[in-house]
Amino acid sequence: MVARSIVQIYQLQTEHEKSLKSTNEHNGIGFNSVDSFILTSFAEFYIDRGYLSPRQLEIGRKKIKKYAKQLLKIIEGGF
Repeated sequence: MVARSIVQIYQLQTEHEKSLKSTNEHNGIGFNSVDSFILTSFAEFYIDRGYLSPRQLEIGRKKIKKYAKQLLKIIEGGF
């Protein structure tokens, strides 16, 4: 669930943000500037390998909580 949630938010990032692993557009969608690099790397790792390490899951679990509103919007079809 953590990994899939990270990937869902990652997919909302612009292509430019994905390539830079940073947030440069203030559009209310995607990762914030503090989390962008690490969570983008987690999303890409999961997409490539199909799993996250225990440490990645631990970090991801803590960080993904702040994206609950975006995840709810995804579930409700708002994005």
